[in-house]
Amino acid sequence: MKYYLSIDAGTSVIKVVIFNINFNKIISSIIKTPVVTNSSGKSELLMTKFWELTASCIYDTIKRSKINPKNIAGVGVTGNMVGLWPIDKKNKPVRNAILWNDTRSSVIFKNNKIFSKIYKITGSITQYGCTIPILKWITLNEYKNLNKIKFILTCKDWIRFNLTNEIYNDETEVSVFPGDIKNKKLSEKIFKIFKLSTKYFKLFPNIKKSNELGGYVTKKASKKTLLKIGTPVIIGCGDVIASILGSGGINKNQKLTIIGTTCHNIVVRDNSKIPNNNAGLFFSSLNDTWLETSINVAGTTNIDWVIKNFYFNNLNYLSKINLIKKFENDYIKKKYPQNSLIFLPYLNYGGSISPFVNLNSKAEIFGILPHHNKFDIMSACYEGIAISIKDCFGSNIKKNDVLFLSGGGSKSKILPQLISNSLNIKVKILNNDELGSLGVAYLISSYLKKDSLKKIINTHTKIKKTYYPNKPSSKYLNEKYIKYKKLRESLNYIW
Repeated sequence: MKYYLSIDAGTSVIKVVIFNINFNKIISSIIKTPVVTNSSGKSELLMTKFWELTASCIYDTIKRSKINPKNIAGVGVTGNMVGLWPIDKKNKPVRNAILWNDTRSSVIFKNNKIFSKIYKITGSITQYGCTIPILKWITLNEYKNLNKIKFILTCKDWIRFNLTNEIYNDETEVSVFPGDIKNKKLSEKIFKIFKLSTKYFKLFPNIKKSNELGGYVTKKASKKTLLKIGTPVIIGCGDVIASILGSGGINKNQKLTIIGTTCHNIVVRDNSKIPNNNAGLFFSSLNDTWLETSINVAGTTNIDWVIKNFYFNNLNYLSKINLIKKFENDYIKKKYPQNSLIFLPYLNYGGSISPFVNLNSKAEIFGILPHHNKFDIMSACYEGIAISIKDCFGSNIKKNDVLFLSGGGSKSKILPQLISNSLNIKVKILNNDELGSLGVAYLISSYLKKDSLKKIINTHTKIKKTYYPNKPSSKYLNEKYIKYKKLRESLNYIW
């Protein structure tokens, strides 16, 4: 039996998963990453430490699996996207990596017209932690470090370099640096908007497709990881793209929602036409597809907040899960009860970038009366998450559409049904987890077998359960959605 080893390096944790060639998970390991933050919006990682943690996670996974490393046919990497991971001419880190959620470059965006100018080229609301804004900040504030930089990498590129000693980037990240979304490369127009010289193009590695070869495991990396010398390592892609591929997102007009800490709502497009709603994000993906993406930055975070503040739970994992199970069982017994509360689930410090843009938006609980209790507030929270998904998709949802739902929220007993009721369409729950790692495994297989990625994904996407909309509940939630939308529009001027 041959195996694929996937590395999924998130912002808070690194996961290593081994799949067999039928994409069944054999074993996985997870390790926390020591992100350095402060109240000024800094979010950084010590690059050498990050690689050491990744290597030890790979080592531990292989050792516990008892798989002979020679039977691992290929390795792939995905990781948190954009940011800036700089190395010098000796291929050593110039400074700590600056992550995607860092906000130091906000000083560059005092003129709000920058957002609209970039959107017209990329289809995305640029975030402060994107690579090009951070590079601009470096040119203004860290000139000594700037002169030391030979290459600007991203998270997955840093890991792949340490595995192979080869330096590349891939199309999925370069196009959201921000870059040329149509041609999947750096954009002179974007550099001009940020008043950056195109001489800095030389700081970026050569670009390859995500399922192309990125190099082979070196002797040095083999000692640290137990991987066999010469094992092929593919280029890989950003974690958003990997999760979409793992969720089966490869077909034109396919609708997907990945609900976890954040909530991604995606329509797969077969062309690079920029959406005209001036909100959300637009990613390039594989097989000449693009991903029109509306993100509610706070997903299940809202549920955690309600538990902490109304159920007075300290968020110990097991006690939290038991509390959620009890609430959901009670909710089912009450036959999906209706209430008048409206919960706007924008619970984060960064505001909203879709389906509307307001970087000062806040979460709200509207309509509280003396008889309302914690059960009502939790119910409204669940409904608010479901309605926010309807709000994000907007007119993209058609009567006969099917929504593919994945992520931690898809395991809920009631949330998938609420989403089905809210959108008034069928909702299919995927049988797979570890979506980012699975997406990478698909890419490894595509490279090794020289097979169609679309065929591989469509063949192996497995459905666990299908939910159908309940007509009375759909009517109730549609009426609540109208009020929800009026509420958040009225608050736009107050936030």
